[in-house]
Amino acid sequence: MSATAEGSARDALRAATGAVHDRLHGVPAFARLAGGAITRGEYRALLARLHGFHAALEGALAAPPGLAPALAGWGIDLAARRRSALLAADRLALGDAAPPDPAPIPPPGSAAAAMGWLYVSEGSTLGGLHLARALDGLLGQAAEGRRFLLGHGARHGAMWRDCCAAIEACGADPARRRAMVAGAVAGFEAFEAWFAPGRGPQSGRG
Repeated sequence: MSATAEGSARDALRAATGAVHDRLHGVPAFARLAGGAITRGEYRALLARLHGFHAALEGALAAPPGLAPALAGWGIDLAARRRSALLAADRLALGDAAPPDPAPIPPPGSAAAAMGWLYVSEGSTLGGLHLARALDGLLGQAAEGRRFLLGHGARHGAMWRDCCAAIEACGADPARRRAMVAGAVAGFEAFEAWFAPGRGPQSGRG
């Protein structure tokens, strides 16, 4: 489906990003995490890599003058959706306090493109609860070490619904929908590149 085709804006986003999203399931660290087979060293490396991406994305979304108010007009509070602090806390719980290596994410060129990038970030909360449960063998029942995967906690459902409503409002205009889809594609491709062989988390053991 093209960005201008009939249907919801979310349909357009899912269609445009489906292939790269499916490829991400094959990233070894994510596959081992989902299967409950990730080691402590692998998980520490994965958290560090995620921290670098999300911290850079949060900075990029907040950087351009006037961008945050534009998203606020669609009901998006960027500050309430930041999760890089959760990644820092998870890393600290596993004994890693090193600053993250930031991903090369430029500020989006428009508020609509920023909404596409936000779709990448917020969409990652959907599978987070399953991945959090897959860590029981490594972390036991403690929440520490998996706060990022637990997402927005009790606010999770409401925040995702608000995000979907903002996506539809933004995508009601064909030009904005095209920019939003392009932003989401760029976001997923940047995430995929950040975890490419030689750049992503190494196969740490222990």
